[in-house]
Amino acid sequence: MLGLRKLILITLIPTVFAACEKALAPAPEKRPSWGGTDFSQLPKVEAEAWIFRDSDSNEVDPILYLAEKGLHVIRLKVWNNSSGDGSLSELVPYAQRIHDAGMRVMLTFHYSNTWADPGAQTIPVQWANLDEAALLDSVRSFTQKVVLATDADYVQIGNEVNHGMMKPFGVRDGSGNFQNLLKAGLEGARQANDSIITFIHYAGIENAEIFYSTIDSLDFDAIGLSYYPKWHGKNLGDLSNSCFDLTTKFDRPVYIVESSYPFTLDWADWTNNHVGSTDQIIGEFPPSRDGQKAFIEELRNLTDSLGTGLVYWGGELVAYKGTQAQDGSPYENQALFSFNGVALPAISVLGSND
Repeated sequence: MLGLRKLILITLIPTVFAACEKALAPAPEKRPSWGGTDFSQLPKVEAEAWIFRDSDSNEVDPILYLAEKGLHVIRLKVWNNSSGDGSLSELVPYAQRIHDAGMRVMLTFHYSNTWADPGAQTIPVQWANLDEAALLDSVRSFTQKVVLATDADYVQIGNEVNHGMMKPFGVRDGSGNFQNLLKAGLEGARQANDSIITFIHYAGIENAEIFYSTIDSLDFDAIGLSYYPKWHGKNLGDLSNSCFDLTTKFDRPVYIVESSYPFTLDWADWTNNHVGSTDQIIGEFPPSRDGQKAFIEELRNLTDSLGTGLVYWGGELVAYKGTQAQDGSPYENQALFSFNGVALPAISVLGSND
């Protein structure tokens, strides 16, 4: 089953230009690869009448523009809410818009009412009092419903599930509950689309091999990693070695499904930014437009060598609530558009067109 999935995976990946020469590790036989971005918050940004512009400052539809620049995948978060942010009512028209632009949809299920990450994996309130059988069935049916409704091409079962998911039930403690939740999500995705590419998503590279050893028996297609220099180390050689080691050990392709980098250390609103000082970035890549582009190019070199894909996180997270907002964007200095909404050079590296 897994071998067949690998074959399906390789045949589905879009063809792009040859990989760049400057690989981070000895390159194996080249396979096609792609670039994309998580653009989940676009409905909120557009609701504030933000204007996106191309590199010549012309107003553009950002989804059509990214497609024109050669990006293949848009990643969307899924929250367990009946309406609003990350809900099915928001996702369905958005996913259709992405498909209409000729791009593929990747879903990342948080299985929560809000953000899930290694430090926060809260079970949604509507599932909090379910017994085990009912909870697993809810995960299975919810996943199936959303994948079917969005016609997704790729799906992450959980978001940065290093220590588990839907806690306290799904703590990764050896009880098997965590694995059962993943299995239910995978089954739901397959029931909706038996050719969908499934990911299990881990943040960083430290202890990644141990983590994937505990779930290797599950029927999933690909490994998805987050990589942020601030949290996961500043040695790109270590990242490269880990990716190739994981590929070899688990016979699964490794994708980088989250990363970002600042084009400046300045700010455009009064919301505290996640990256704001030079000790949080890699010295050889300055916090500039060219530095951001060069960093992303290095990651594309790596994923091209792996024959997989790179997803940039927060590409749309401009300071959309205005310059005085204290609840705006903590990523406006890492977005793919400038403080004035103008497309940045990094987009050309993520895409297959220069």
